[in-house]
Amino acid sequence: MATWLELFKRGEGHPARGGWAEPYGIRVTTVEAGHVVLEFDASEKHHQPNGVVQGGVLTAIADAAMGMAGMTVQEIGWANTTIELKINFIRPVIRGLVKAEGRVVQAGKTVLFLEASVTNEDGKLAALATSSVLAFRQPAREHTRAE
Repeated sequence: MATWLELFKRGEGHPARGGWAEPYGIRVTTVEAGHVVLEFDASEKHHQPNGVVQGGVLTAIADAAMGMAGMTVQEIGWANTTIELKINFIRPVIRGLVKAEGRVVQAGKTVLFLEASVTNEDGKLAALATSSVLAFRQPAREHTRAE
């Protein structure tokens, strides 16, 4: 079974390229089987009015890290979509390097269980997330090289 892992390692086909991830400046830094690390540089453009990074931004990167980690163990032509997500915010993020580390907890045929930790520039835990994702077969044209 060929998985997304090798494509992701070459920088191809992964969901953190272009589209939604571009405005955040998200980069893929680690790709292994069942494990992905994404990062971005938090700044005032990510802030809500009270001066901290908006929780939705941290949720988006955690969700992406989890989903992409799930895809590393899925066969090419299959993907996943979030059906449930829970996130606990531990401390605020103001600015600096933010990392989201996504991991596969259990990969079933239909549902995958995933988790992510989000850390701030000091490497301290800022948020902890879990999700369940539904595996689905992609339309043929959507699992080609990313634009």
